[in-house]
Amino acid sequence: MANQVAKATQNFFERYGEAATQRNIVGRLLKFNKFGEFRAGQEEEEIKRGTALAAYMPSLAVGYVRWEDSKPAEIIMGPVGEGFVPPPRSELGHLDQSKWDTFDDGRPRDPWQRSNSLILVDLEDEELFTFNTSSKGGRSAIGELAKVHGKHIGRKPDEVPIIELDVGSYQHRNRSFGEIRFPIFKVTGWISIDKLPPIDGAPTAGDDDGNGGEPALALPEPEPAPKPAVAKPAKQTARYKI
Repeated sequence: MANQVAKATQNFFERYGEAATQRNIVGRLLKFNKFGEFRAGQEEEEIKRGTALAAYMPSLAVGYVRWEDSKPAEIIMGPVGEGFVPPPRSELGHLDQSKWDTFDDGRPRDPWQRSNSLILVDLEDEELFTFNTSSKGGRSAIGELAKVHGKHIGRKPDEVPIIELDVGSYQHRNRSFGEIRFPIFKVTGWISIDKLPPIDGAPTAGDDDGNGGEPALALPEPEPAPKPAVAKPAKQTARYKI
């Protein structure tokens, strides 16, 4: 029994270590802007509405990013598929609002922003994107996708959703803000994950890697290199700081 526990614990740390040392961005960074456009990479190429992408759901990570001088200064995120639960905002520090930056209208801007990250692949040319978002609309789009996926994998655990990029909008209750646009990930079908290109050489569902054949998790990491990770159990979930 002791050997089995030790082996399981070792696998837990090995899997987390492999995940935490992945690159910050896989493929090109994909963002959704206030004009209702999906833009990719440093060149900000527009990725048109209706583009079909497959979502690597095992890569979905959630948590917080702390911004300093318009750059990520600290990242606390972990994989949804591993049961990660972000810590409460009150435990992250930087609570003195007098030291926060402000929005254009003078409201204080919390340096810690809730964030989601998800790897997507273009089904035409197999190009990889990492969709990162801290906006309420972006997180809601990923949340809706996660709900649909969660129901589906009970029947077909090896499949991931195929989505089309779309845009929705609503009129803000404060008329001065005008029309607010938000991303929509419309599920149009499903595809076996072993039919997708591997992430950074990770094994696919057809390979015997001992982890069920899922692609390696690609978790955000801070710049410079992350400090050693500390895992703390809480309600049978793990909290990772990287």
